[in-house]
Amino acid sequence: MKELIKQILREELTSTQEKLFRLSKSLGVKGAAEFVGGIDRYINIMYGEDFEKFVKDNDVKVVTFSSDGLNMYLHPLLVELIELSDKRFLVSDMKQLGKFSYGPKDGIKYSFTADLMPMKQNGEITKYRVVGTSGDSGFGYSFITKRNTLSKRARQQIYQQIIDKYNLQKYIK
Repeated sequence: MKELIKQILREELTSTQEKLFRLSKSLGVKGAAEFVGGIDRYINIMYGEDFEKFVKDNDVKVVTFSSDGLNMYLHPLLVELIELSDKRFLVSDMKQLGKFSYGPKDGIKYSFTADLMPMKQNGEITKYRVVGTSGDSGFGYSFITKRNTLSKRARQQIYQQIIDKYNLQKYIK
C-alpha cells in the first residue's frame, strides 16, 4: 500500500488533481481524503469546494430513508462536512444534531433532542441513523419501549426540520 502511494506521488503527472484521482482509484475516496487531510480538502482540490458536484459525479446517496419512512440516514461524508459536535453516550462516534419539536399543527409542541448514531459494518461507519429522545419517548434507542416510540408522523416532522436546518433538500432524490 505504501509503495503504491509512493509510486503515484513520484510520477510526473501534470497536476495534483491527477495524482489525487489516481489515489482515489486505488485507495477509494475515503483513503485519498485521509491522505490530503480530510474530505473537505479533497473536495476543495478535486471539485473546487463544490460538494454537490462531488455527490453527483460519484453518485453518492447523502440522505436516505428506510422503505417504511421510519428511519433517516446520513452519509458519513456529509456528517463530516457539517461538523457536528461529538456526543458520548451509548456508543462512540455519535453526533449531536440539535433540538427540534413535534406535535399537532395547532396544539402543544413537544421538544425533541436528535442525534446521529453510527451504523458500522466491519468496523467502518457506513452511515449515520437519526435517533433521539423526548422525555421518556423517542426512537432509535434500545431502551425506548414500543409504547413510547414516536409515530411515523412525528418522526417525519422531525426529519423535515433536520432537512431544513442543515439545507439537505438538494441531496434528497
